[in-house]
Order: sequence, then structure tokens, then C-alpha cells
Amino acid sequence: MYTNDMFALDKHIVEALERQHEDDRFQTDQRVGSFVGDSLDAFRRNVNELQLHIDRFGAGTGKVVKEAVAGALGVAAGVYDKVRKDPVSRGLRDDYVALNHAAISYTMLHTTALAYGDEPLAQTAQSHLKTLTPLIMRVYEVIPYAVLAELQDEPDAPVHHEAADVTLQQGREAWQQGS
Repeated sequence: MYTNDMFALDKHIVEALERQHEDDRFQTDQRVGSFVGDSLDAFRRNVNELQLHIDRFGAGTGKVVKEAVAGALGVAAGVYDKVRKDPVSRGLRDDYVALNHAAISYTMLHTTALAYGDEPLAQTAQSHLKTLTPLIMRVYEVIPYAVLAELQDEPDAPVHHEAADVTLQQGREAWQQGS
């Protein structure tokens, strides 16, 4: 079940990243464009690798569950996209949430695979988690610059140009304090 859920989640993330990759606003800043492209490549690989595990398990009820979850996520994403057109910073925020959702879901899949003695699936889950963690850090580091760029676009808005650098440095300090 977790493999099907993970497949559906990753497929949904691919769809969202594809929309961003095709959106010129996400290509304006090289950091943002690179993050979106690298994330899209990683999640496409994840989907393909998970499909191999699903095929190994065989068809049956899992396929039905997978399609139902994917359909529900797709419908929700479609409605969500029609309701609002967010700036790049909010899209990146949503990416951050999605990546963290995927990371904890891979932790659950990894645990399940180990508990059932499925070493190939456990290795795949661990490998995907290792791919995600640097992407999570990258999006965290890109967001302050995306916010600053959007604020600079506001007419008559006095913006402190060092705000993104300061935010990033203070954010790093906050994260290091917990470790």
C-alpha cells in the first residue's frame, strides 16, 4: 500500500513541477529554474523506479488504489490551479511542503520495506530519501530570493536588497541550533 501511495504522491509532484517548468516565471531566476528542473528530473526517476516495484508486486487491488489516489490528487491539483495563480514564492513554498511530505512518506515506505524484509524496496526508498534532502535544502535557500524579487517588482516599495541574504543566514543559524 505504501508503494502505491508513494507512486501517486511522486506522480502528483511531477505534474506540479512540470507546470512550473513550463511557466516562464519559474525560469526567470537561474536558481529557481535549476531547482525546478533538477527536482523534476529526480521525481521522474522516482516514479519510474517505483513503477518497477509495483510491477514486481503484480497487478491487483494495489493498482486500483494507486489509480484512485492519483485521480483524487490530480482533481484536487486541477481545481487548486484554477482557484488561484500564485507568485513564484508561493509555488516554491508548496514545493517545500511537497518535498517534506515525500521525505516522511519515503521514511514510512523504508520502514515498511525493512519490516517485511523487502531489501530492494528498502534500498529504493532510502535512495529516494537521500535524493530529496538536498532538494529540500535548495528550495529553502531559494525562497528568500524569490520573495525579494517579487517585492522589488512592487512600485514605490522601498526594499532592503540584503534581506534575502540576512534571512538565509539567520535561517541557517536557527536550523543549526536544533542539531
